[in-house]
Amino acid sequence: MRRGLIEFSDQIALALEICRRVPGVTDAYKSRFRVVLLDEYQDTSVVQTRLLAQLFGGGGVMAVGDPHQSIYGWRGASASNLARFGRDFGGADGAPTFALSTSWRNPGRVLDAANTLVAPLSAASPIPVERLERRPGSGDGELAVVFGETVLEEAAAVADWFGERLRRRGGAPPTAAMLCRSLKKVAVFTRALADRGIPFRVLGVGGLLEDPAVVDLVATLRVLHDPTAGPYLLRLLTGARWRIGVRDVKALRELASWLSARDAGQQQLAEEVRDLLRASTVADEGASIIDALDFLTTAPEGHGALRDFSEEGVRRLRALGRELAALRSRVGLDLLDLVALVQQEMLLDVEVAANESAPIGRAGLDGFTELVADFVAGDASGGLGSFLSWLELAEERENLSPRTEEAEPGTVQVLTIHGAKGLEWDAVAVPRMVDGELPAPPRSKQGWLAFGELPYEFRGDSADLPHLPWRSADTGKQFDEGYTSYCGAVTDAFAAEQRRLAYVAVTRAKDALLLSGSFWWNQRKPRGPGLFLRELEAAGLIEAGTLPEAPISEENPLDDLVAHVPWPSAPLGTREERVLAAAAAVGDANPASPTPWSEHIDLLVEERARRLREAELVELPVRISASAFKDYITDAARVASGLRRPMPQRPFRQTRLGTLFHSWVEQRYGMGGLDELVDALPADRDLDLDDLVESEELEVLQRTFEQSEWADLRPDAVELEIHLPFEDRIVVCKIDAVFERDGRFEIVDWKTGKAPKDADDLAQKQYQLALYRLAFAAWRGVAPESIDAAFYFVQEDRVIRPERLYSESELRERWSKAT
Repeated sequence: MRRGLIEFSDQIALALEICRRVPGVTDAYKSRFRVVLLDEYQDTSVVQTRLLAQLFGGGGVMAVGDPHQSIYGWRGASASNLARFGRDFGGADGAPTFALSTSWRNPGRVLDAANTLVAPLSAASPIPVERLERRPGSGDGELAVVFGETVLEEAAAVADWFGERLRRRGGAPPTAAMLCRSLKKVAVFTRALADRGIPFRVLGVGGLLEDPAVVDLVATLRVLHDPTAGPYLLRLLTGARWRIGVRDVKALRELASWLSARDAGQQQLAEEVRDLLRASTVADEGASIIDALDFLTTAPEGHGALRDFSEEGVRRLRALGRELAALRSRVGLDLLDLVALVQQEMLLDVEVAANESAPIGRAGLDGFTELVADFVAGDASGGLGSFLSWLELAEERENLSPRTEEAEPGTVQVLTIHGAKGLEWDAVAVPRMVDGELPAPPRSKQGWLAFGELPYEFRGDSADLPHLPWRSADTGKQFDEGYTSYCGAVTDAFAAEQRRLAYVAVTRAKDALLLSGSFWWNQRKPRGPGLFLRELEAAGLIEAGTLPEAPISEENPLDDLVAHVPWPSAPLGTREERVLAAAAAVGDANPASPTPWSEHIDLLVEERARRLREAELVELPVRISASAFKDYITDAARVASGLRRPMPQRPFRQTRLGTLFHSWVEQRYGMGGLDELVDALPADRDLDLDDLVESEELEVLQRTFEQSEWADLRPDAVELEIHLPFEDRIVVCKIDAVFERDGRFEIVDWKTGKAPKDADDLAQKQYQLALYRLAFAAWRGVAPESIDAAFYFVQEDRVIRPERLYSESELRERWSKAT
């Protein structure tokens, strides 16, 4: 926080500190909320519990939760939180407990699987958790299990299972989801869905960043920002647009090494300097292919360092280098503008539009733009570097946080199990339920003893974490025994977390559940059915023989399925000849030649032109201020431009001074206060004007007004707001003051600015007075001719009474012509 950064956990901690230091805050909340229900209580962290207990402890509080669904231990939530509820909120340890054991979501067979998986957790739970029972009339539902030889077979079986259910005729299409422990290796499953034409969407930042167009966009942004982002440049070099071959990529890498051994004048560095550089950096850190590309772009023809490049390779590399250099010169743009520029200059928008096989089309680029907009909304000063760092963190954290998207009928949503918390679908598949993945082993059995980990004793949830009795150990043997027990507790705690994760996954299904796995993927040893599948088999929920005991192949059969593809790839594939021929025909065609579609084209062009003309028209607001009326009459184009793209108005000190003066006049006459400033000021009492503007300027205006002809008069009205129906609009007239003099009414408008420059300026300003006169006449029920009007320019102590004011018919005529 000292660096100006704050996270959600910091906000909770600060709120707790406020409650502790300011008792009135706690008292206010307790009096406002006498009965409190805390839902999903198992997901609250220690600091959240302390805040809630501080606010509502001792009152009527009920917590609702399921300890078996506590899967956010990484952020401080604990499955034992519910057991301490009574003590935390100031009651007895044995707070009354009510069982909510009827599942209103899951069918019978899914519930049987869920109960089997959490049976060990229920037995060890510090609070009683009853077995889930099905709702009346729920039916058995479907529990299917497939276990293939390879992940390709598994992915195909999962895709076929989804396809069968999504394509069933009759009624609305079902909702569906594939829940994964991690999205890092989901591509094989999404490819199987795509091959079968099954609609799918990977939720979150991770899914968006898998779209090929977005991958190219992010790669370009990283290359623009970081000269060491060589892998991302390789993505662009070998992609469908530039298609740089192996020979030229190798030559570029050698050019980078050549440059790293030379100074800015391309003179070779001394041997001792090179030794120092090698000792100060990791291997190959000093060689940048991005710097090499910049050098190649500007190097003269025939330069000796370019002899290993092909002629076509140099041409393409220089074209790419020029594009990147031009984009790099624009990185100072607003982030949204920069992203839009990169899309256009790299032709990503054109590529997406032309690629008929793009999985999500333009939606990927649009989604990324929305992501950038969200980042800018939270950090308007953030630049390209901070956005790219945020993108990495967002991808990591979002996969572990619950999603908020609604289920999409007819589409398979792909997300993590952590993200699925609280959601439900008709059909759910949970892949990779194999030994070593789900359940997975802990990355370390050492807990806080691992490098970079905070000791558990410093954490607020230390009571729920494994304890290492190092203080009480008198001998090395005692410590070894305690350490062994501690490592076992760490392993057991992680295993319980995995079991809760599986429980959350299977209970997302409303009708059908598929559990899948396979022996072989990219590992050297086969992975058989995981512990959870074996437990379901032992409980009789999986038919005997469904889970194989061993793989057919003793070695990974996927090693023999390595596909050899040409590099660089041919982006058009077998369509290349036809596409190039069609492009050539279009280029050679005479656009003026008649075609069978000429009439249709002319009609479409005319329709487009008409729509463009209509787009220039804008809908006028229903309420129009009298002060802005003149702008509609005299400069309609500028008003229309402002309505099409509203821009925030810059706050001027002179405007604030005018507001304060009007409020002072209102107070002086004893007919109001500073009501207009309530929204702008901390309070509307004990206002210290010296804190807002230079007191001398306001005092000069006040002294001038005290000498005016209106100082000693009693107004008939002050700050009178009248809504005047005018044509099909409402004109809002805020009249500063109305006086009755010699049997006539006089409307006065105070002005703290400059007087009109000339007669034309005065003619424009008098629209305001003419509307005031018309509005007051209608409101008071008198003839407009019995009302006079004047401007009083206080700064110059000058009164201007127009010789004539526009009549109602003249105002309406001018309005009709302008609009």
